Amino acid sequence: MNQNSQDHQQTCSADEMIALILEQGGTLALAKGLTQEEIEAIYTIAYNLYQQRKFEQAEQVFTFLCLYSHLDVRFWVGLAANREALGKFATAIEAYSYSALLQHDNPIPPLQAAKCYMALNNLEQARNGLNAAIHWSQDKPQHQAILGKAQLLLKKINDLDKRTKI
Repeated sequence: MNQNSQDHQQTCSADEMIALILEQGGTLALAKGLTQEEIEAIYTIAYNLYQQRKFEQAEQVFTFLCLYSHLDVRFWVGLAANREALGKFATAIEAYSYSALLQHDNPIPPLQAAKCYMALNNLEQARNGLNAAIHWSQDKPQHQAILGKAQLLLKKINDLDKRTKI
């Protein structure tokens, strides 16, 4: 960000800040003068809180990161995983969906969203997520474990459907 932008951020309103971001591209973190090192330090805190199973606190930090650096898929996956751990399946699905938009060929977000849909007993949407995970993991050696999990879950859903139709 140039000096004019930094000077302007000191005095601009929220609407002006959003216009500035849209004009120049970037993130709210950039507009507010947060460095990448500071964002990474905050991410480390969020990740450590998650690892310590302090999900409520980690969710707050991941929410901050998603707001201030909305283009980093790690932050959305972290937020989604936190919400899933807290049983907030609907909002976890939203965060997984946003991460899938940012990295559309990653099979992990649709697999995890499918698990959340299953927890909500929405088997049709779960099936859609599993099919997406299968699609994005096929022919990719690094995603064979994801492929296997998605295929297994899809088989369980299909078997469940067969039993309920009898």
